[in-house]
Amino acid sequence: MRPIFYVAAALAALGAATGSTSVAAQTNGQGGAPPQQQQEHWIVQCSAAAREGPIDCSIVHGAFITETGRLLTQFTIRVPADTRQPTISIQTPLSPFLPAGITVDVDGANGSKLEYQTCDANGCYAGSPLSDDFLQAMFRGQKLNLTIQALNKQPVKIALELTGFTTAYRKIQ
Repeated sequence: MRPIFYVAAALAALGAATGSTSVAAQTNGQGGAPPQQQQEHWIVQCSAAAREGPIDCSIVHGAFITETGRLLTQFTIRVPADTRQPTISIQTPLSPFLPAGITVDVDGANGSKLEYQTCDANGCYAGSPLSDDFLQAMFRGQKLNLTIQALNKQPVKIALELTGFTTAYRKIQ
């Protein structure tokens, strides 16, 4: 099987997709080049605004383009200290077909559509509260699938491994 990023290189701007394309992410992290060795797919991150302040935690799974180290997509689950209600945030490259939003599912089921909220120089973003049903599906699932439409309205499918998700999520509850 080819590395996903060989296929994904032309998709970084999303406008280059020609037909339905599938991408399966194999690495993660934030920014920079992807790690060379197999690592946990979900990264736990916690921070506080002040030393004695409440702690906000999140888990992140990213897919990168091997040739450039450029981020293709990033899926984040955040548990805010004040509400303790998990939310999801998805970052995609610039140039998706915005009216289509992002479709998210686990193993091809439990699909839901998220609307884009904003775009900046780093990409476009969608987010929503994380429902308990979807969270439970992630605990049981193998792949988290994201479908983004390119400017030419062709779907770009990105599959993120759910290996290690449950362990990471338990750390931030």
